[in-house]
Amino acid sequence: MIKKLQLQNVEKAKGRPMLSWVGKKPLEKVEYFPAQEKEIYGEKNSKDFNKLFWGDNLQILSHLLKEYRGKVNLIYIDPPFDSKADYVRKIKFKGEIIGGESQGLLEEKQYTDIWEKDEYLQFMYERLLIMRELLSDTGSFYLHCDWHKSAYLRLIMDEVFGEENFMNEIIWKYFGPNSSKKNYPKKHDTLLYYSKTSSNTFNFDACLVDYDEKAIARYDKIDETGKKYKLYFDKEGKEVRAYLKEGTPTEIFEIPFVQGIETQKTDYPTQKPEALLERIIKASSNKGDIVADFFLGSGTTCAVAQKLGRKWIGCDINLGAIQTTTKRLNKIIDGQEKEPQKDFRGSLGFKIYNVNDYDVFKNEIEAKEIVMEMYGIEGIKRSYFDGVLDNDLVKIMPLNRVLNKLDIKLVLKNINDKIDSFTPKKKSKTSEATFEEKVLVICSGADSDVFDFERKENKTGVKVEIRDILTDKKNLIFKKKPEARISVKGKDKKLSLEIKEFYSPILIRKLEIENSKVLKRDYQAKIKDFRQIIDSVAIDADYNGKLFNAEIMDIPSKREMIKAQYNYEYKKAGDYKVAVKIVDLLGEEYFETFDLSV
Repeated sequence: MIKKLQLQNVEKAKGRPMLSWVGKKPLEKVEYFPAQEKEIYGEKNSKDFNKLFWGDNLQILSHLLKEYRGKVNLIYIDPPFDSKADYVRKIKFKGEIIGGESQGLLEEKQYTDIWEKDEYLQFMYERLLIMRELLSDTGSFYLHCDWHKSAYLRLIMDEVFGEENFMNEIIWKYFGPNSSKKNYPKKHDTLLYYSKTSSNTFNFDACLVDYDEKAIARYDKIDETGKKYKLYFDKEGKEVRAYLKEGTPTEIFEIPFVQGIETQKTDYPTQKPEALLERIIKASSNKGDIVADFFLGSGTTCAVAQKLGRKWIGCDINLGAIQTTTKRLNKIIDGQEKEPQKDFRGSLGFKIYNVNDYDVFKNEIEAKEIVMEMYGIEGIKRSYFDGVLDNDLVKIMPLNRVLNKLDIKLVLKNINDKIDSFTPKKKSKTSEATFEEKVLVICSGADSDVFDFERKENKTGVKVEIRDILTDKKNLIFKKKPEARISVKGKDKKLSLEIKEFYSPILIRKLEIENSKVLKRDYQAKIKDFRQIIDSVAIDADYNGKLFNAEIMDIPSKREMIKAQYNYEYKKAGDYKVAVKIVDLLGEEYFETFDLSV
């Protein structure tokens, strides 16, 4: 069976007034990217998990098309506003004082909101086209923006969704000091509200807001049942009663920013208040519907959807956003498990996935699966070769090292063995492929003399093509992790685990650079206690090798440090696999597993 590279079709925008920019290009097809399941939280036996993705949302959107095309009921996005500002998360080096002046300050860019105008418009255009594909026929779409690009985005949305599907322009009015004396204050954002079709979900009662005191005062009469009303005259001069209702619908949302003392505050830049998302989700979705946010940030959309019994999908390219959202959701789910809600139609479990940031060096089998899915390779069993691509046999070399001469010798030997078993260009019922074109060797880096060696040594008559994924698939990302020394002991059904050392070279280097700027001199970071640079620790005492489900979570407050010593008691004696995840202050993760007998 021939399997081509997986591509997803994207419907073209119809003929409508269109905005043009340099480099505008319709997105006709997108490459499919596989997702790697990484962690599981909440109810791990849940039948239907919510999903949290880490990666570039264009690649995540292309992944979701395969399963969720036309199934998402509500999409809300709060994308970069092109505000010419760097949004940063300020991180304090726990417990460290520098010369009595200030704490060591580290700034991690969440995203850089600096664009060339054409690049920004193309960036948004491509993503909006795929999001429309995901939206159901009764679905609604809310795009959150401000004065920087609202006019441009309105035209793009008209092109993608159609002018006839523009529902309203909602104003989010907020409050705060105004430093300018030469202009009106900029105290509102805009939400562009569109539908997929004319049959979109809209719950009118959810849009009602309480009248203000002046409006209520106008209802100065009370009828025989005790209801308030006011009198007015219709066109014919007839006196009519207007009763005070529960509220009034309005497209102006007067909702304050999240304040410093509020429990929902996460210290994540661009965080939006839960009241804003609550009004949107209640109005444009029902319990059990799927709500999605593809610029997740602090996770407000997913948090509110979880509280309201909706299913949700969230994604962000920043690991800090994934970690912030994970902590937030765990607290919500913990409360929901303790006090179950009636008619709850959401899910009490969620999984975290990586898309194109693959942790391939930990598990060779999983690494091969990711590469095969990326290329669209059809797997074969009981063979030296791993699969077939376009009728060519494929061998995927171990991805934790470079290709060498011994590897090539082994490939050539197995080609000869295969030739001996059947005639080239004549496929038998028992053979899984022929050598009609070539044998494809996929590797992660190669010795410099490997290519010449293959040409000289290959006497098989079969062409061998070597593809280095580091150059052939430049958009694939592989990362080096921090280091740690951990002691794990088991006795009498009890686990005793201690983190003895932890080192994060990326964090330390960034710390030194940033503090050198602050202090105007060279600064060498000296850590008195490695716990100062750890943000959180999670331990899965019974790791199944696929999904991480933490029984122990150590998430200290900003002023506290992790415990570093942990104990856990198993229900029965046996052999277990213990997994430990340590996250540093920059969001870099360390992950290690241990075999344990108790």
